[in-house]
Amino acid sequence: MPNWFKAGPPPYQTALAMVGAKPGDRVLVVGADDVDLAAAVALVTGLNGRTLVADPAPDAAGRVNAAAAAAGALVDVLQAAPAQLAGGAGEFDVAAVVSPLAPLSEHDRRAAIGAAVGVLRPGGRLVILDGRRQKGLFGGLSKGGARLEPGAALALLAGAGLRAARQLADADGVAFYEARKS
Repeated sequence: MPNWFKAGPPPYQTALAMVGAKPGDRVLVVGADDVDLAAAVALVTGLNGRTLVADPAPDAAGRVNAAAAAAGALVDVLQAAPAQLAGGAGEFDVAAVVSPLAPLSEHDRRAAIGAAVGVLRPGGRLVILDGRRQKGLFGGLSKGGARLEPGAALALLAGAGLRAARQLADADGVAFYEARKS
C-alpha cells in the first residue's frame, strides 16, 4: 500500500539552500518574518557557529525562541533595527535579509542593506529573500505580496558596494538575490 501521507521536504528547504549556511558559520538573519527558517539555519550552523536574528518587534524574541526550541536549535535574538547593527563589523559570514523591502522607502532599504553589509566579513555573502513564502497546494503559483523588481534589488546590492550581485531563484513566492562583500 503506498504511503500517500508521507512527510515531504521541509517547506523552507529552498530558502535554506539559498542562504547557504555551513556548519560553523556565523549567520545574521535580519528580520523575524520567517522564524522557522532562522531555526533551520541554526541547526545547520550548529554549536560551533552562531545564528543571530535581529528584529525591532517586541514579540520577535518570543517567536524566534519558540521556533528554535521546537527545532532543537540555539538562536540568539537582538531586538534592534538593522541600522543598530553597526557594532559587529566583520563578525558574520552570511547576512540574510528576510524582512520585506518593497514596503520600505528607498532610504530605509539602503540603510537596512548597508547595516547588514557593515557586519559582514570581507568575502561574506548578503542574501535577500524578497516576498513571502506561499503555503498550500497552489502556493507556488502566487507572487507572495509586494516585491522589488529584480533590477531594483540588484541595484540596491550594487549600490551598497557589493560585487557579483545576481538573482539566484524565484520560487514559492520569494525572489532570492545574493552578492559578496569585497
